[in-house]
Amino acid sequence: MVLEGRASKLPWGSEPNPLLLGPMQGLTNRGLREVFGTTVRPDVLFTEFVRVRPGAETPVTNSDFIEATATVPGIPLVVQVIGSADEGVVEATRDLVSRGVQHINVNMGCPWGRMTSILAGGGMFRAPETVEPMLRELREIVPGSLSVKTRSGIDDERQIFDVMPAFEAASIDFLVVHSRTVQQKYTGAANHDLTREIVERCGVPVIANGDVTTVEEAAKVMDQTGAAGLMLGRGAIADPWLFDRIRGQAPARPTGVERRRELARHLSLLLDSYETIFHGDAQILAKLKSVVALIPDADQARWCKSLKKQKRVQGLRQLLNEAVH
Repeated sequence: MVLEGRASKLPWGSEPNPLLLGPMQGLTNRGLREVFGTTVRPDVLFTEFVRVRPGAETPVTNSDFIEATATVPGIPLVVQVIGSADEGVVEATRDLVSRGVQHINVNMGCPWGRMTSILAGGGMFRAPETVEPMLRELREIVPGSLSVKTRSGIDDERQIFDVMPAFEAASIDFLVVHSRTVQQKYTGAANHDLTREIVERCGVPVIANGDVTTVEEAAKVMDQTGAAGLMLGRGAIADPWLFDRIRGQAPARPTGVERRRELARHLSLLLDSYETIFHGDAQILAKLKSVVALIPDADQARWCKSLKKQKRVQGLRQLLNEAVH
C-alpha cells in the first residue's frame, strides 16, 4: 500500500510500532494525560471525545477547548470528536483547528447511550453513506492527521468492511480498530483475527485496540495482526507502566507489596494533578475512584476497596502515603 504523502501527518512521525494511550470517556482528562506523559510517555495521547453542540453560538464548550489544547511537551495530542455532519462536527472541528488543534480523530465506536441511536459514535454504522462526505470535509480542514477510531460494527462485526472504502477515499491517515461490536461493549473478547483481516484489506495504517493488558498479549496481537501499532486503553489504566514493559524498559508487573507501592506512587501523582484542575473533595475523589475501579488485581482488592471508601482527599492521601512507605 502507498503511504507516501500521508507519512508526514502521522502523529507519531517515523516511530515504528507506536504505543498510543487511547481516548476513554471520564478517564483521559488533561490531569491523567499529564501524569502518563511525564512518566511513561506514550507515543501519542488522545483526549476524551469533544461533544458537539449543534445550533449553539459556539459548537464546542470552553471546558472542551481547554482539554483539547492541554498538551504535554513532546507528545502529539489527538483530539477526538463525536457526532455527525448534520450535528455540527465539521463546524466544531473548524473551531478546534482555529484554536491550534493539529490532529483530529472521529469516534465511530462509542457504545454508550444515545451515541448508538443517532448518527454519531457507533451509530454511524446505521448510515455508512454519510461517512465519506463528512470525512472529506474534515480532510480539507485538519492540518495534521485525520483518523477514525471504530468498533467493528453495531451487531455484525463485518459491518466495518462496508465503511472501510470511505476511510480510504477520504484519505484518513490511520485507523484505530477495536474489534468488538458496539453491542458487545466490553464483554467477550476482541477478535484480533478480524483485526488481521482489516490490516490486510485496508489501504491506511491500522492501530490495533482491545484486550492488550500484558506484554505477552501485546506481542501476540502484533504478531497475529501485523498492525502498525497498538492503542492501550483500560490495560494502561490498570498498569500505567505497561508502555515501558512492552518497550522492554520496565520489569514484569510485580505483585503483593511492591505492586501496591507502585500503584500508590502513580495514584499519588494523579491525586496531585487532579487537585489542580478539579474542585472539591467529591469531584477529585470521583475522578480518582474511577481509575481505582479499573485495577483488576485480586490481591489488591481489599486495599482498593479501602481507597474507594474514603470521603475526604486527606484520608485518601494518607492511605496512599502509607502504601508508598
